[in-house]
Amino acid sequence: MQPVLIIGYGNSLRSDDGFGPLAARLVEERGIPGVEVIVAHQLNPELAPSLAEARFAVFVDATEGTTPGAITVAPVELRDIGPSGATHHFEPGTLLALAKFVYGQAPEAVLITAAARNFEHGSDISPEVREAARKVVQVVASLLASGRLDYEGLREALR
Repeated sequence: MQPVLIIGYGNSLRSDDGFGPLAARLVEERGIPGVEVIVAHQLNPELAPSLAEARFAVFVDATEGTTPGAITVAPVELRDIGPSGATHHFEPGTLLALAKFVYGQAPEAVLITAAARNFEHGSDISPEVREAARKVVQVVASLLASGRLDYEGLREALR
């Protein structure tokens, strides 16, 4: 059975940018069968093989926003991997396209973001963003248990 892949990424030394890694680690601590967790500073091409083997992928990252801790869920679409797509910084859609191009398959994927209070140097995550990470983990675990882990299920549960 192909795993569900959770990729939490961001810089844990830039305050709320640690949202993705925090959420991924919290999922990992639950030890949910059939879930592979990757914590990364940034997305890179080395993640493509794991994506190609997944049946569903959840990218988790912090973003700028007006309401700290506000959660957004969006589907990830394949993006161009032409010469302009070959950079040191990958977006989720570019990484999916790379997996599809090199390995012949890419999973359905979503991007879950939480609005950050700040990206200043430091390892403290604001209470609102920490709570958003806990909520994401709870929803992902619940939807996995019910067999409804998909874009629509996540979008509805994380409103």
